[in-house]
Amino acid sequence: MRLNRSTLASVLLNLLVVACTLILTFPLVWIVMMSLKQAEVMTWPPRFIFKPTFENFRVLFDAAQAGATSYGTIKVDFLTPVTNSVVISLGAVLVSLLAGVPAGYVLARRDIPMKEDIAFFILGFRFAPALLVVIPLFSVFQTVGLYDTYFGMIWVYQVVTLPMIIWLSRSYIEDIPKEIEEAAAMDGAKPFRVVWHIVLPLLKPGLIGASLLIFLLAWHNFALGLILSSTKAPVTVALLKLLNPGVQFYPLMAAGLVVTMIVPVVLIILGQRHLERGLTFGAVK
Repeated sequence: MRLNRSTLASVLLNLLVVACTLILTFPLVWIVMMSLKQAEVMTWPPRFIFKPTFENFRVLFDAAQAGATSYGTIKVDFLTPVTNSVVISLGAVLVSLLAGVPAGYVLARRDIPMKEDIAFFILGFRFAPALLVVIPLFSVFQTVGLYDTYFGMIWVYQVVTLPMIIWLSRSYIEDIPKEIEEAAAMDGAKPFRVVWHIVLPLLKPGLIGASLLIFLLAWHNFALGLILSSTKAPVTVALLKLLNPGVQFYPLMAAGLVVTMIVPVVLIILGQRHLERGLTFGAVK
């Protein structure tokens, strides 16, 4: 039986989707497999059938000096950088929402001079290289006492998160009909009440999705935490410390990568509905 062109095209398209899925998921599967191995991680050809072990995760979160392990004596205490990343990322999201949503509302609803120029200037910070600001900030942070502090890290992360939340909130607000606010104003509602009781509830799906996006940006940031922190270093910097020359900590680092991926994956799964609505908020349907 001959396949018609539409059926053949559909089969090829499905095969292409499956191939792309396998290519994208293979690195993740490989990292998980490495995290469950020990000495056999360096064997060639690689073993896909092996006896899994959770020793790497135990060593990773052992705050004391690890004794009988295949790595000798090593102190990692991975829980501290994970806590640092959670505090810094959540703080960055909260500050960005408090400052970015009002700024986005002004850019969307108010006629101010050079409004578009200001908006693109803010967006320019999002695309500027992190090293452009982090090296001068290193000297400033040490001078004013912000180096290696939660406050300093949350403040500097606004370079990454604040432009994104301003532009997203501006886009979401522009999609809300202005007549709704005008009707509330005609009924005697003050501007603050209009924003608090009308605009923000309508923005809730978009803001939840935007919060997840900027949380992921803050969580995976590396350059700012590497230079501007030490004991308050985020989890991405802690992973770098496991790359010691001459010591094969690859399974331990793979376990750290798995732990690092768990928090974003859980947030995405829990907020999937809001994330989808947030990404499509303002789109032409």
